[in-house]
Amino acid sequence: MKRKNIAGLIAIVAIVAVAMFAGCVDEEEQLSTAEIKAMVLATAEEIDTYKFDMDTTQKTLISNETGDMEMTTISTGSGAADNINKKMKMELTTTMELPEGAPQETMEMTMEMYFINNAMYMKMDLGIPEIPAQWTKMQMPEGYEESWESQNQVELQMELLNVSEVGLLEDEEVNGVDCYVLNITIDAEKYWEIVMKQKGMSELMQNLQQNVSFDIGEMMKGMSMKYWIAKDTKFPMKTEMQMEMVISSEDLNIPESEEEFTMTMDQRTTMVFYDYNEPVTIELPEEAESAIEGPMIPMPS
Repeated sequence: MKRKNIAGLIAIVAIVAVAMFAGCVDEEEQLSTAEIKAMVLATAEEIDTYKFDMDTTQKTLISNETGDMEMTTISTGSGAADNINKKMKMELTTTMELPEGAPQETMEMTMEMYFINNAMYMKMDLGIPEIPAQWTKMQMPEGYEESWESQNQVELQMELLNVSEVGLLEDEEVNGVDCYVLNITIDAEKYWEIVMKQKGMSELMQNLQQNVSFDIGEMMKGMSMKYWIAKDTKFPMKTEMQMEMVISSEDLNIPESEEEFTMTMDQRTTMVFYDYNEPVTIELPEEAESAIEGPMIPMPS
């Protein structure tokens, strides 16, 4: 496979990892699943600030005529959001353990992202010499409040909850807090519609498709989630998501002259939310002040 196509696939993995990717009962009167869901959605309006940590493990299997290659991608990140002042920051480090025979054993990607001053700022280093890391900026249009909501991690979780089937599991604790545990059954197409509403995602996908053509919605084969919801506040304490994707050379419209392949990805993401309504400081790094207007992820020509 050509280096350009490999870079495109790595970018897909990075986007999926970033993209996202993203409530138990001991009361006197047991609440129904519908009642818990309604309360969670209602109390989300009371969240002014919060912080979050995110961990993602992705197993990738690439199969072609010569055999199989396995890769493991581990992403860890953290962030904070200020809903009152419409500010958000997130940092993410992704390490890919490459298969035997690759030019290097591991590849590391880093990302910094800020939503501040009515604009989104991002610096992503894919670890590819042809794609240098630099700060880019995307200004928000009038009525950007809707775009802000699409960057709000808790808001995204609530939107998924609202459009999904919900089941109630046994009570559990998260960091000593009694929680409802909700099992969420997600429609893959609805999930991708929500992800694509995030400001910049459409531009990212259009830019990526200059090199490889694909429809991620068709590649997603299965999704499931669990939510841990604090009984006292009804705020999300933790979420877990599992997603399976299958990508083939045919899906990417790669010329028949190149080697055919199939790539299967099993991704599991855990997010932990904390410090609700506590003061947060979100300031744009000085070097980002000179960010250029342009696509969030530049692709090699």
